[in-house]
Amino acid sequence: MDAGLVLMSYHGSWDDAAYAEKHGFACVGFVDSPLIAGDPFVAMALTAERTSTLRIGTMLAIPSNRIAPVCATAIATVNRLAPGRAFLGLGTGNTGRAILGLKSLPVSRLAEYIASCRALLDGEEATHRAGDTSQWVRMAHAPEDRYVHRGVPIYVAADGPRARGVAYELGNGWIMGLQGCNAMVNAPEVLGASLAAARAAAAAAGKGPDDFYTMCSLGLCVLEEGESPMSPRALERVGPVAMLPFHAYADNPAIGAHLPSPIRDRLDIYERRVLSRLDVPRDRLYQETHRGHLSHLLPGEEDVLTEEIIRMTTLTGTAREIADILRGLQAAGLRNVTLNPPPHLAREAVREYAEKIAPLLDAGGRVY
Repeated sequence: MDAGLVLMSYHGSWDDAAYAEKHGFACVGFVDSPLIAGDPFVAMALTAERTSTLRIGTMLAIPSNRIAPVCATAIATVNRLAPGRAFLGLGTGNTGRAILGLKSLPVSRLAEYIASCRALLDGEEATHRAGDTSQWVRMAHAPEDRYVHRGVPIYVAADGPRARGVAYELGNGWIMGLQGCNAMVNAPEVLGASLAAARAAAAAAGKGPDDFYTMCSLGLCVLEEGESPMSPRALERVGPVAMLPFHAYADNPAIGAHLPSPIRDRLDIYERRVLSRLDVPRDRLYQETHRGHLSHLLPGEEDVLTEEIIRMTTLTGTAREIADILRGLQAAGLRNVTLNPPPHLAREAVREYAEKIAPLLDAGGRVY
């Protein structure tokens, strides 16, 4: 298993990515969330110039943000700058669409988009639809060595069974969020069960476990001796990740009844301390609720969280506790853990992992 980093494409994120490479990290993924993050492909190009081994990709590109020929050409351009190091992470859109007031795309739309990108990157024809018109298209860049596109892997974000099936059928890897698990209690067991189901889909698609790359994006905070998961330091590091279920509820209150009870029991407080104080109409909450996405807590959000929620939704604990969970995840089949720290703490997260967690995972002290 190796380590990666999720970045928000802020100014200087490319230098933070290079810093991660120097500390043994294997990959970096850039968020595709317009209105709250910079353009991922610009950040990826600048990262390519500053690194030599780091794999560079999107975490995650959303089909509705750009047509497949544009996306395929963009990732091919990155792969020309960093030959063999680019990857394309795709998803149905969570915050990247929610910030626009839109719901996630249907899995069928994602599947069609993956198939188009895969065909184009392989030099084959793909169907391109524009309104009521449908045409066959293919890469026409010449000579090909100016736009290296063959061999770029596509990793698919999938938590539900239908999306997992699409990931194994059409993709080269699976990016998961471990929804429905308690991160510091049963994450390895939940991952193992999900992988068992996914392997059945892989067998049906003619793929084996060795053909597939499994990634998980998680918040991480190594607690100091006697430190509470609700300390100001911990909240600054993982509070934005722990708030994601609440942001999803703000977008779609109907999911409230299906959230885990520790989160469901705090929805009233979230309504009173946060949502009711936002200076926008109820039908425009999406303009404000995601403002701190993977970055910072909004006023009042620190009152919503509890120690239990922090440890349910993030890897927050002692170095040994976190290392135990990561070893379990690796044994269950995880091949990459990707950290998603706030922008201003990206380098600190890299150091924390490299200095406090990695030595417990590998006798040589490497980030594995």
